[in-house]
Amino acid sequence: MEKTRNEKGHLLPGHGGLKPKGAVSEKTKLWDQLGNYVVSQGAERAMHILSTMEDEEYLKYYMTMLEFFKPKQARITHSGDAKEPVIIQMHGNL
Repeated sequence: MEKTRNEKGHLLPGHGGLKPKGAVSEKTKLWDQLGNYVVSQGAERAMHILSTMEDEEYLKYYMTMLEFFKPKQARITHSGDAKEPVIIQMHGNL
């Protein structure tokens, strides 16, 4: 059996990988399944629930969801000059 780790437990160069190339981890599979639910069944259910709300309550939740897709520009501050890198600060409570 070929040695793939050094005495400190670090992988050696050219170790060949721990899983086959292109293999998808279980965590990634679960994350993809959650994403599929959110944009299909979850979205359909949310639209149904929103359609049953009174106007004021509807707007409150609609604006919250809308901000997920298009964040408020006021919460993003750009600073710096042409010679320095731009610093982006995001503030949650404006």
